[in-house]
Amino acid sequence: MCNKIKSLLLIVGLTAFHQIQAQDYPLILDHPGTFKLIDWGVYTHWNCGFTKAETTANYQKIIGITEVARKNPVFTDQKGFDCETYVYSKNCPDKNGYGIPSELSFGFCDYFMNKGKVSIYRIEPPSWKVQVNHFNNFAGKGSYSYDTAKPSEKPKEGFNYERWKIAGEKVRGCFFIPGSKEELGNGIDRYDSELIVVYNPERPSYTLPVKFRELAEGLIDYWRFHPDKLQSDMITKMMEDEYAKFSESERDGWAYNNTYDERSPTLQITPTPGPMPVVRLNPEYWNKKLSRSAIQILTFYRLSDTKRYTREIEERLKLNANGYNLSRFLEALNINSFTGLIEK
Repeated sequence: MCNKIKSLLLIVGLTAFHQIQAQDYPLILDHPGTFKLIDWGVYTHWNCGFTKAETTANYQKIIGITEVARKNPVFTDQKGFDCETYVYSKNCPDKNGYGIPSELSFGFCDYFMNKGKVSIYRIEPPSWKVQVNHFNNFAGKGSYSYDTAKPSEKPKEGFNYERWKIAGEKVRGCFFIPGSKEELGNGIDRYDSELIVVYNPERPSYTLPVKFRELAEGLIDYWRFHPDKLQSDMITKMMEDEYAKFSESERDGWAYNNTYDERSPTLQITPTPGPMPVVRLNPEYWNKKLSRSAIQILTFYRLSDTKRYTREIEERLKLNANGYNLSRFLEALNINSFTGLIEK
């Protein structure tokens, strides 16, 4: 009973808050807006060895991404918001990567009236991100990101850092696909009804499947060579016991993220086919005859169910809620317009 009362009070409180917000902080829909592109150290945070010619050419291509995004109808006679687009650097490409990686964050800063004064949401505004020449949208969600930083405390007897580092690198190259895949054609794939990948369909696949044996033995090696003896002994034993439950033919199958196999709760992978296969990036996807300044892959989020954006627009306008113009942008976004940015 107490929980029901608390829930009711919370609903009443939130409703009252939104009513106050609607009355006291109305959105200003006709205020002229601006667009700014802000370089947040895209070429200076990491020493990746890119030449001045490469970075200069690449920045022009980043401007090209913004020009495509600004063909969206919300930028026609732009009103009600400023758009501040920051360009961020990403880690240098590893052996599976190529080109200059970056991220564009389009921040939608809505105008509103604050006690008779025109104000704008500039602190961490709702944003839409485009990732260029890297796969963090994939790997960030489903990666086996096992750290191999040199231990700060005395490691176990016989610890070999190089063996542990090699095991970690092998595991870190793997990640699982975040849901079912749709091939939309024209070099566009969609995963889990929202993650968009724009790529060159004339190149080899941008991912490769991973064998269950390879990843399971890699995980076991990572913990076997781990510097902390207690963790190493305990987790290695658990993983080895789980791995022993699988036959040789199963071990030769492909790896999938484990959401149901009771045999491998610690390994967290299974050879039983499922909706989230484990993959690694395919280094053969990249056309290395192109300059490193070239754009060869883009990833971003846009729901397949665009009616959700329509409902968000109506609700946010009703409540004068921040994010109104971002929802408008996403509803009208033409994902096909980005295919022309991929260089071949």
